[in-house]
Amino acid sequence: MLTLQHSIIGRMVVFFLRVCQHLQLVLMFEFDMCVKQIMGVGNCSDQATTDFSKHIDGQLMRVNALLVASTIVIGVIVGIGAYGQRYRHHPLTSFLFLGATTLFVPILSYVVSTVDSNLGVVTISSDAHIIPGWCSTRSHIYTVFVWASLVQIAGANTTTIVAGDDNKGRNITLPGTVLLVQAIWTSYIVVYYLGGGYYSTRQWSIKHMDLANGLPVLPLFSLLIAKLLLKYYAWYGASRSLAFGRNPHFIVGYMEQLKAKLTSEHSLPPLIVTGEDTTLVQKEPHGYSIKWLFNQADGTGIDNNNLVTTDKVWRLEDDIFPRYSTKQLKDICFSFALFKLLRCRFTRHTIAEFGFIKAHNLLSHVLLQDVDDERPLGMIAHELSFLHDYYYSSLPTSYSSSWLPILSISISLLTMGLSLLYLLLITVVILLYAFMGWPHHGQMQCFLNCHPSFQNEHEDFFYSSSNQIQYGNIFFDLAPVGLLAALVVLSEVREIACYICSNWTKVFLICSYVRHASSWQKSHWKKKMLSLVLRRKCKLLNHWVDKMNQCSVLALHPSTTPVPLLGRLIPLLHRKKVPRAVKAALLKPLRSPNWKNRSNGVASLCTRLQLQADNNPLSTSNGVKGVADTMLVAHIATSILEVRTSEPLRQADSANEIAATHLSRYCAYLVAYVPDLLPDNNEWCKSLYKGIKKKAKRALAASGNTGQASLSPEALVQALSAGSEEAHDLLKNGAELRKKLVELAGNEGEEVAWELLAEFWSEMILYAAPSDNVAAHAEAIARGGELITLLWALLTHLGFISRPEAAMPNTPGDV
Repeated sequence: MLTLQHSIIGRMVVFFLRVCQHLQLVLMFEFDMCVKQIMGVGNCSDQATTDFSKHIDGQLMRVNALLVASTIVIGVIVGIGAYGQRYRHHPLTSFLFLGATTLFVPILSYVVSTVDSNLGVVTISSDAHIIPGWCSTRSHIYTVFVWASLVQIAGANTTTIVAGDDNKGRNITLPGTVLLVQAIWTSYIVVYYLGGGYYSTRQWSIKHMDLANGLPVLPLFSLLIAKLLLKYYAWYGASRSLAFGRNPHFIVGYMEQLKAKLTSEHSLPPLIVTGEDTTLVQKEPHGYSIKWLFNQADGTGIDNNNLVTTDKVWRLEDDIFPRYSTKQLKDICFSFALFKLLRCRFTRHTIAEFGFIKAHNLLSHVLLQDVDDERPLGMIAHELSFLHDYYYSSLPTSYSSSWLPILSISISLLTMGLSLLYLLLITVVILLYAFMGWPHHGQMQCFLNCHPSFQNEHEDFFYSSSNQIQYGNIFFDLAPVGLLAALVVLSEVREIACYICSNWTKVFLICSYVRHASSWQKSHWKKKMLSLVLRRKCKLLNHWVDKMNQCSVLALHPSTTPVPLLGRLIPLLHRKKVPRAVKAALLKPLRSPNWKNRSNGVASLCTRLQLQADNNPLSTSNGVKGVADTMLVAHIATSILEVRTSEPLRQADSANEIAATHLSRYCAYLVAYVPDLLPDNNEWCKSLYKGIKKKAKRALAASGNTGQASLSPEALVQALSAGSEEAHDLLKNGAELRKKLVELAGNEGEEVAWELLAEFWSEMILYAAPSDNVAAHAEAIARGGELITLLWALLTHLGFISRPEAAMPNTPGDV
């Protein structure tokens, strides 16, 4: 009777397993239950062993693929977040980051549930034999946990902290909420695993936790939690600080008080650098104002002003500051003060509320009269770099208390130490396997029950080496962890460098010295450390890129993209460092007393070229409807004028030619790729550029010329002017404008024509720069900056926040 019962049970199990195999299901049981129900009988024929191996290899292949793919994505994100700021906010990067953060939890859950350390496996071979086995994956599980901790640490190092304004504009948001959820879920899995909860006969209990087994993973998770808590503390403190989260309200009230005190336009306005949290304030209708205290004895006022202002910094002279960089350090502090003013625009305060005119007095009477053309634009670049750090940085540098950087550096050093230790151990293991002849060790060891009369007392036979099979390759465990450990080390090195070399640290130290000058001058080691830190520079920390993109409708010198698909996803534009000639040309109109009338340059261009309403290629009657049209017509003319017949001894380009050609190609780039920074409609600008570029290509092809770069200027003009179908109206206008410029060059010299174009392009971009579209400029700052955004900020401080009214249509004046 018992034999019959066993036979019936055996047939039922075989039938059930065959159905499961057909549905591609895998049964996982506790091995002792499998032995009881399947009677511990196994048949390890060649076919049965092969089927068992296919099942295990399939599981490991999926796990390894997920681990490697996720590691690569995290590596790309860390690289872009730390060293490729321009592409950090690109849609493709956002997609990768979203994919990595979204898939992390299901990947970790699947990996852990698939490869448990005590896993009983029952499969059925194609020849209907039952194969019970036991697979040990303890080392693989620990590797997965280390991988998970490193992934989350790398993610924490690239998470942005934003303590925005709590009433207007940018709202305060919790930093790294997704990372916090991931950390909680991963910690739960680790603790539950260490307590014996997964696929174990014993119930989970804290008594069962083996802390010795947790040593490989618990320190990393502790550092991860410490990092997240530090970020949350920095965010919480900054959001309630008058120096950061509530600073725009304080600046508005302070500027109101400053208006009543300043008596001369030429006096240096004491703009706030630091010290807001050390000053007693009182609430006002439009913000905060400094509260005046009074002496109860005689009723005299007591100074409550503990602020460090620009005038105090500029009067600072001491031998601890490097002589060659004293001016640069003071300029950085002034840029920090301007950054606080510009933040008011990001929180949608009006110009009347916070009085930009006071900063205008300083810029116009002090900076714009400086003979150095690099200095004013350099100060604005530092200002926008501070703005980038505040809204887009992953470091709490901008929200640092005096002890916060020290704690953060300590955590970074510990994380680096552990990561380097893992990297060293992995390197040693790989060398031992590769060169020392260590026996192969897989990711998973499985023991097959191949003895027909297996009983519990035969356990030694069951675990014998003859029944043990290694599955997977240990390098699939070591390689992702090693790569992540190296990435974490690089990100931690950058974070420490940010604390030591960043401009935030320099501003903090200089202002601390201003407050405690008498005591710091007596301390030799403080002076030495201060001088040492102020000398440090790091190019990797400069988020503002002093370059301008170049683009052309005619593509006279086309560049080939090695990977066409990559070029479609991320446009690989030609970028050049902003030449000094361009900066000088842009500042020249600002220094002119007549520029307050502000023109887009069309009027002066038409006057010099003697263009009338009936022959004006820039008038509305010839199809020029907006700023984008004007830019493209002038760009085509400039591009053709740049083409010269071959000359044996051609002189170097003049400063005016360099300025005109660079600004021309940059404005073409603005129309084609970032039209939201221009006055005209975005979609209309993009379609206009694409249409003109396509028509230019067709017109040149119809003329029988295959190589645009080899064409003469006359051939280009003829090709673009011929035919009403193949050529766009703006192409004809550009060719006609070029003819007028050639006539001017023939009469007065080529340099006169380039000087006229340099003035036109400078006035045009200065006309287009003022805008109320703060969001578009915020996106440009996130990408690493645009030249027009730098001009936008400069003009804001000069008091120009909007474009003047356009001239009447169909006139030779402004459009």
